[in-house]
Order: sequence, then C-alpha cells, then structure tokens
Amino acid sequence: MDDAAYYSELGRLRMLGGDAALDFANTRHWRDGREIDFLTGYPALVDWAVVAGLLSEGEGARLREAEGVMPLQAADVFSATVRLRDSWKIHLGEATRALNPTHQPSEALRRMVTTALGPPDLAVSGLPAEALAGADMALPLARAALAIGAFLALPHAGTLRMCEADPCGGVFLDTSRSQKRRWCAMDSCGNRVKAQRHRLRMKAEAVEPPKGNNQG
Repeated sequence: MDDAAYYSELGRLRMLGGDAALDFANTRHWRDGREIDFLTGYPALVDWAVVAGLLSEGEGARLREAEGVMPLQAADVFSATVRLRDSWKIHLGEATRALNPTHQPSEALRRMVTTALGPPDLAVSGLPAEALAGADMALPLARAALAIGAFLALPHAGTLRMCEADPCGGVFLDTSRSQKRRWCAMDSCGNRVKAQRHRLRMKAEAVEPPKGNNQG
C-alpha cells in the first residue's frame, strides 16, 4: 500500500504515524545521521498540512496567496507552530518511555494547544485580529492543535511507540495484531537496523578464531 507523502527539497516525508498528530511530530526527525526539520517556513507548513489532511487544497491555495501579502504574520504563525510541534514531540518522547501509558502532557503544552484553538485574535500572541480576519493565517496552527487535542482526549487504535532505529525519533501507532512493531517503516529503518546488525555480526566473526583450532 502506498503511503501519503510530503515531497520537498529535503526529500520525501511519508505519513507513517497512523495519526495526523503523530505525523506532525515526525516533521522533525533523524535521517542518515542528521536531524532534519521538514517545516522550513510557512509555505512548507501549508504544503505539509494539505498532505497530512489538516487543510483542504482550497484552504492551502488561499493561505499560500495570503502569505505573499502578509509575510510577517505568516512568520509569526509558523514560529508558534514550530514551538507547539517541538513541545508535542518532547511529550511523545516522554510518553513512549514512561511506564504509565497515560502520561499527561505538561502545563506548557496544554496552554499552547488551548491558545491555538482559541479565537483567531488569540491564536498567536501579539497578532492583531484584523491581520487574521479573512485569510485565517493561523489555520495550520489551529488544525495541528486540534489534532493534538483529539489524540490526547480520545481513544485511538494501537499502542504509541517510538521507532527503535537509532537514530530516528519517529513515533507511530502500533496497530499490528502482535503489537510487536518496532520501526516506523520496515523498508527503511527496519532494513537499516538489520543491515547494521549483519555488518556487526560479520565483523565479529572475522576477528574470532575458528572453534576447535585453539593452541595451547
């Protein structure tokens, strides 16, 4: 089955989380030994949100046009969205490591989500209401916050996990029947881990003397 994917100059980002809130967190993760942030600016945020299903194509087109005439407002919305994403990612990392699966979000994260879901003039501190009226510049922020709020408040299928490939940092819902999914994707992280283990095993076998050939 083909996965939905966001294509950018940084490469392809597949939606592997199983929930838009998790895909939002996965816009920043490790790849090929370095951390990549796919949200490079407001246009990238809008493009990603359309692929993730948080914005419609029509909303995306309207926001791209509005960004051209209100770049400062768009930049403020983008900064607020990245702060929300990073706080959410910290929470998910703690939740996947916690013994208690109902690990509660921090007060700071709760405030970010609540603020982003408020009236447009309250969505981003310091932005005047008239700057957001009509263009809805804060819509990507509000939709991301809505996805996070829904994930926290509603039951969801599967178990929250973090990819075991080191490094990766991707989070996902394990909906497998065995509940033993270990990687965000078998054809990428899974294969990479198995290849690494194979190389280490071959290296170890190369330095070990053959059994039964000991001298003494």
